[in-house]
Amino acid sequence: MLKGWFDAFRDNDEASYYSLSNRTPAIHDVTTIIICISFSTFYVAFLLIFPGIRKKKFSTLVCLTTSLLVGIVIMLSLYGSSWHVAEASVSTAHTAFSRKKIDTKIGVNIGLNSVNITLQAGLNTTHLDINYNEKFSWVKATEMKEHYQEAQIKGLPFPLLTVAEYLSLDMEGFSWGRQYRQAGYYSYILLWTAFALWILSNILFSTIPRYGALGLQLTGALILLTIIIYSLLLPVEALIIPFEGGTLTFKYGWCFWLLLAIGIIALAVGVIATTVDIMFPNKFSTILDDKYDDNYRYLIEERVRIKRTQRRKTKNEKNKDPLPQETSAPGHSNEGIENTDFEDDDSSDSPMENEEKAVSLNQFGKYMQQKKRGTIQAISRKVSVLSNKLSGNQEENVQLEEASTT
Repeated sequence: MLKGWFDAFRDNDEASYYSLSNRTPAIHDVTTIIICISFSTFYVAFLLIFPGIRKKKFSTLVCLTTSLLVGIVIMLSLYGSSWHVAEASVSTAHTAFSRKKIDTKIGVNIGLNSVNITLQAGLNTTHLDINYNEKFSWVKATEMKEHYQEAQIKGLPFPLLTVAEYLSLDMEGFSWGRQYRQAGYYSYILLWTAFALWILSNILFSTIPRYGALGLQLTGALILLTIIIYSLLLPVEALIIPFEGGTLTFKYGWCFWLLLAIGIIALAVGVIATTVDIMFPNKFSTILDDKYDDNYRYLIEERVRIKRTQRRKTKNEKNKDPLPQETSAPGHSNEGIENTDFEDDDSSDSPMENEEKAVSLNQFGKYMQQKKRGTIQAISRKVSVLSNKLSGNQEENVQLEEASTT
């Protein structure tokens, strides 16, 4: 009676048997999804607060968008497997001692530290359960060969084993695996260096924006250097794997082209930001700047504008009414030379904020000394006035006493 309750998937009172395998092929790369979600979260948060930004909207949008794009592309390129790719439809046997040919679609995606080989059923064989996705890493020198031996023991289909064999051999002219591993090794190091520079440039954007732009330039230049190094270290003899019905011919994948584009964009944005800062001093800023909403930047900008206006007026007056110049000794000139080092000296035309003069940081000590000196002089003047008053009062008392005695 109770046997019918527990006899599902059982034959002859044996253990349960499930006809479908629990092991399924990988459809999506989990690491890539996590990277995309992480950076997308930051960018969506920025877009939510963007309408509330009052000033420097365009520079903030361009710099933050470029910075996040650089970061996500670097991470995707580090962990992605589409630097060199190939794909073909083949018709070949899949097992040993079998003459039956099966139409399948094979794809090879080579990354910096691994290769990903996929095998799927073709258009005419969709009814067959053929869906393989195997990843072989080559961080160590002999790791690819070890993975190939494990694949043979597992009994993977012949097309997968053929591609793995090409990349595991390292003898005579069969050195494609070693050259791919070498190109990925140096590119991996350069990309992590570029990622460190990217973090440094973000920190500098919040302290000194012009240095942040320089850091973005260096990041873009290092990304382009990575592209060049990878291209130079690829196998001179292109890897071509022939199959019955098709041939695997490799070409650059989306990781390569995306990294090239973002390197050019980062370099261009950094150069433009630096040029703007040179042409218009103290104008380039973003919301990341720690002095973004401070009065200091406004006072400095106003001060520079006033000084430029005064300098322009002075030049116009000199051109209209030239003064006679004294003769000087040969080799000497009486004309003054403009010294930009004293551009920030504290003059009377500096703007005022809360009845205090706005001064630059490098002139703050000098300004405080002048302020103390002026305070001491004012106190001494008050003391002298009081002493004069006291002496005058004493003289009047003396005169009154003399007048009373007489």
